[in-house]
Amino acid sequence: MTIDKKTLEDEVFGLLRDWGDGLLRHQLDLPGRPEYDGGILCPACMMIHGRCHDAFYPLLCLADRTGEERYLRAAMRLFSWGANMLNDDGSLDNDAHSAWNGTTVFNAVALHDGLVRHGTLLDAASRTAVETRMALHAEWLHSHLVPGMGANINYFATNACAMALLGNYFDREDYRELARTLADLVCRHIDADGLLFGEGHPTDAQTARGCRAVDVGGYNVEESLPSLLRYAETLGDREAYERCRASFRAHLEWMLPDGAWDNSVGTRTFKWTYWGSRTSDGCQEALFRLGREDPVFAEAAWRNLQLYRRCTADGLLYGGPGYRAHGEPPCTHHTFCHAKTLAGALDEGLAGFERVALPADVPSRAVTYWRSMDTWRLAVGEWLADVTAGDFNYMPGGHASGGTMSLLWHRRLGPVIATGCTDYILREVNNQQLTKRKSEHRSLCPRVQVRTSGGSVYGQQDDYDAQVAVEEKSCATGTRVDVCVSAKVCDKDHRPLEGNDAACALEYALEPAGLRISGRMAPAAEYILPVIADEAEVSVEAGTLAAEPARIFNLNPGFEAREFRIRPDTDGNFAVRISAPDKR
Repeated sequence: MTIDKKTLEDEVFGLLRDWGDGLLRHQLDLPGRPEYDGGILCPACMMIHGRCHDAFYPLLCLADRTGEERYLRAAMRLFSWGANMLNDDGSLDNDAHSAWNGTTVFNAVALHDGLVRHGTLLDAASRTAVETRMALHAEWLHSHLVPGMGANINYFATNACAMALLGNYFDREDYRELARTLADLVCRHIDADGLLFGEGHPTDAQTARGCRAVDVGGYNVEESLPSLLRYAETLGDREAYERCRASFRAHLEWMLPDGAWDNSVGTRTFKWTYWGSRTSDGCQEALFRLGREDPVFAEAAWRNLQLYRRCTADGLLYGGPGYRAHGEPPCTHHTFCHAKTLAGALDEGLAGFERVALPADVPSRAVTYWRSMDTWRLAVGEWLADVTAGDFNYMPGGHASGGTMSLLWHRRLGPVIATGCTDYILREVNNQQLTKRKSEHRSLCPRVQVRTSGGSVYGQQDDYDAQVAVEEKSCATGTRVDVCVSAKVCDKDHRPLEGNDAACALEYALEPAGLRISGRMAPAAEYILPVIADEAEVSVEAGTLAAEPARIFNLNPGFEAREFRIRPDTDGNFAVRISAPDKR
């Protein structure tokens, strides 16, 4: 099957226009109040996000393609509002009450793209104003966003792109030289498996288990690698281009067949939205560009685009597949960031492609081990699963460890288990949202858990010393993978519970018929199993339940689930089986 050029353009443009119209419906019109006028009011966060003026570029793209004055006016009003975030040193604050200014790099690129790709729409005075601000940003970026700055790797990748673009625009060789230096730094953060690390501090840190700070299905694919690719093309750095292309190919292993990016084990999983990450820019522009050489990249971009569409309503991109059904409003941050990559894909030019399989469609082996995350990907029959013991500590309550099965996915059902952060914490207050339905908002992480008489909670998912053994076997129906886990229940700081109730053991047996989870735990413990798939679609057979399964939800990665709480028997044993009955 072929996706022709017109179909592709219509899909990308149609979604971009829906998003543009959605943003315009939330743009404030308050003449005489420059602190508000032109800003975009977020219905989820009830604030104007400081980066909303990044939408300057996609709105200009819409103005150019439709000829409609309303998009041009909205873009310029956003640009004017952006002065509220501008500091006297040329940097931008992330928000009105956030001093982080590394995000200046994103607006600098947005202004560049608006000017270079659609600047003919602007009158002379507007062009001068945009160029002047862009020059202020460029000087600050050249002086401050350099090696040694306390930032994650995505900032060095994005500034490599920015310095290449602005170096060419202003004909500044010192900018281009910094771009090369930053790109070299980023390339040295690609490991032997092709994964980019550095989404944590320090960027080159390695843990006791040999893990790195990898945000595979979030910042890597939606921000860092696209920026590195654009840098390489802008300055003709063929070596960086090939390193980036190979890394992107490795990251495709983490796209699920439904177009989702599996970030259940990422260091910044607290921003996982299933389709990507809350405040990064997206993968479409880069992947469609790479898709001209290899259709597997275009296929990945296409499937992710379709997932965007399924998570869009009323002109805004929701933060996960279950948000709307649960009554959670969409944060505008997702839309104004990801609109840039759709505009970029259109402006770069789209080409038709032949539909092909993704790596996850036809896994080459039953077990794949990723050293830098101490994570195993299991592929048996119609099932995909992740088991992780990764110990890079980005934040308390962050990604799961302890031999947790962080993902279980079925080709017909989609996600059955999808673990975001183990405890929802506002690590980035202005970049995350809250729910009002707090009694239902619980972790989607499967885990052995002990709650002490004093109310303290300990879980196996926080054990950084767990031992995991994985073995592939033959069974009557084909291949089976057995995983044995020895762990302790720990607090959020990874300290084990004192006494005999800390130890637990888990065994996963994944075969074509389904998944069996069994183990041993203390009498006071429970095995908590949130199951996303609908009860009419998936069968869950468990032992003694502490209560009837409760309906829960978590903003990260945005799913409703049934929460099973399973008690051990008198010998401390428990077992549960998950299967997908044949619907034929």
